[in-house]
Amino acid sequence: MDDKSMNPSLKLLLDTAEEMILERGCRATTLQDIADRSGLTKGAIYHYVKSKDELFALILQSGMQNTNRLFYESVSRAVGEDAGLQGPLSALSGRMQHMSSTETASSLIFIYLLSQKDKPAVADILKRYQETAIQNSAEWIKVGQEHGVIPAHVDAEKAARLLSIFKNGLQVQQIVSPDAAEMSEEDIFRFMKNALS
Repeated sequence: MDDKSMNPSLKLLLDTAEEMILERGCRATTLQDIADRSGLTKGAIYHYVKSKDELFALILQSGMQNTNRLFYESVSRAVGEDAGLQGPLSALSGRMQHMSSTETASSLIFIYLLSQKDKPAVADILKRYQETAIQNSAEWIKVGQEHGVIPAHVDAEKAARLLSIFKNGLQVQQIVSPDAAEMSEEDIFRFMKNALS
């Protein structure tokens, strides 16, 4: 799904689902509730997804696409300004800090799906989500290497896996230990910069 395939009904579906997840949580949010609030018929919802878990996967996918878009926009600005890694890394660290918050549907969905991983369909969703996240991160690292701001010796695949572990850990920490000190955007930026040096 890319921005071109995001028609008004699908956007309404995703926005309504995210809103309800933040209000009620993942378990208590049903497709019928989403249909009632959005004004979409269940048939319209089933045009896009077969289940609530698939809908949640679409929300995660949409979030990753947004992060990807923000990264490439920041790269374009950085190249024009000859700013190096600062802008793109700031965009990613800000997005990572936002996504790790318990006030985002993405974190709640991620934790919910982890709790359902014994279901084959959910295990497949999680696997695809993880693979896409690693693939995107590896591409970002390669772009940084092409522009000379990330050393060529950095193994893009391994670094991408480490960044994914870090992001997932941030999400889990905020859910499991909400009273723990939250990592600031600057903390995340420094970690990522060190990992890519």
